[in-house]
Amino acid sequence: MADGERVPMGHKALVLILAALLLAGCEIGGDGGSAEKDSFIQEADSVCQQYASRIGGIPAPQTFLRDFAVYMRRAVPLARAQNRELRAMTPPEDQAADFNRMLQLLDQQLDLAEQAGEEAYAGREARAQAVMQESLAPADEAARVATRIGFTTCARPGS
Repeated sequence: MADGERVPMGHKALVLILAALLLAGCEIGGDGGSAEKDSFIQEADSVCQQYASRIGGIPAPQTFLRDFAVYMRRAVPLARAQNRELRAMTPPEDQAADFNRMLQLLDQQLDLAEQAGEEAYAGREARAQAVMQESLAPADEAARVATRIGFTTCARPGS
């Protein structure tokens, strides 16, 4: 198939793309911990819900390349704003290292997702798909870290 040709995007590929972008938009559940942790969880839950809703309101791409590129140009800035808002929070001391690592991984994932969108915009389908696939590794690791922190329901690649 020629570079730049519009083809229907497969359901599995679309799920992977959306899951990777929505990784940080998650519900957070408490485990009966301290008041500080409960407060942190409640605040983070509010942030995650707000951005998950906003990103979820962006029409999903129906074809690769142009639709995908436009989706990325809309979704990535929202996900970055969410990360900035989460980064401004103060996690409980025992969760700070994991929380910061999760945000670092999500930033890496978003850098790659943005690059994939720009490759798609330029009509380089194979490169766009390869970079998007590459973005799933930091997204997966961020999901594992999020689980360790206490996030209970996160959009995960492949789920």
